[in-house]
Amino acid sequence: MKNVIVLLFSIALVLTLAACGPKAKITSSWVDPSQKSYAANDILVLGVSRSEASLKLWENVFVDLLTKTDVRTMASYKVIGNVPDPDREIIEAAIKKTGASSVLITHMVDSKSETQTYPGSIHFLPGGFYGGMYGYYGHTYQAVYTPPSNLTRTVVRLETNLYDVATAGLVWSAQSEAVNPKLLRTDFERIAGLLVADMKKNGVVQ
Repeated sequence: MKNVIVLLFSIALVLTLAACGPKAKITSSWVDPSQKSYAANDILVLGVSRSEASLKLWENVFVDLLTKTDVRTMASYKVIGNVPDPDREIIEAAIKKTGASSVLITHMVDSKSETQTYPGSIHFLPGGFYGGMYGYYGHTYQAVYTPPSNLTRTVVRLETNLYDVATAGLVWSAQSEAVNPKLLRTDFERIAGLLVADMKKNGVVQ
């Protein structure tokens, strides 16, 4: 019985840690129907962030992933540095300098904390059997109580847009969200990987 209780608490701990761990998903995406034959190349990756470290990491991760698909990609910070909110002139100068034909811009839409409350519960586990070999004459139960708990998570929502330099038109757009991101490379790879996969799915990246 003791081993069963220990096992149950171990499972509960694993599930709790999994719920608190970083997760990512695409919540919506869109592609211009008239751009179905558009194949992005020479992409300038531009992240909008006040954190220089996060900006560089995000752009580097995206460049690495897109380069693996044989798409020529450039990180904007190597051209314009860390500009929290680059204006049109700065972006146009970077496009001219790199020869980019597409621009991929990511910015944070929202970041907030959400708290979920989980009520407590009582589970009864069967105990040992007592009695003769032809049946049991008693049956014990042990109660396992799970106290109520609050789980607070941070949800960060991003928007990523792909523009055609020739027309300045929006070709593809996606909204994504990350739960409890720790701003590690693995977090960025998880999100960027989903976005690149969606771009390939919609045909804007071959």
